[in-house]
Amino acid sequence: MADKPEPKEDALNWVERRFSGLADYLSAQISTFVAFLFLLFALGAFFGAFVYTKFPEIAIYFIIAPAVLGLIAYYNRTVAVILFAVFIVFFII
Repeated sequence: MADKPEPKEDALNWVERRFSGLADYLSAQISTFVAFLFLLFALGAFFGAFVYTKFPEIAIYFIIAPAVLGLIAYYNRTVAVILFAVFIVFFII
């Protein structure tokens, strides 16, 4: 039986460098995304506290509405696109 030739060390180093670069990129993106989620959560908490102090009778709707809209958007792509467009317009204005 013929022995298989050993792969070149340069090729292995190249692949390892590529995977290492990809892992660094993904870990940087994940940390940015998680930081954004926590910022969004904090803004929602401040907004919720404000609404509860000013309008306690409708505060429950501000708690339930995002969960319901999220479930609807999860199952219906058209609603998700419309909600995304509304968020973009809201944040631009």
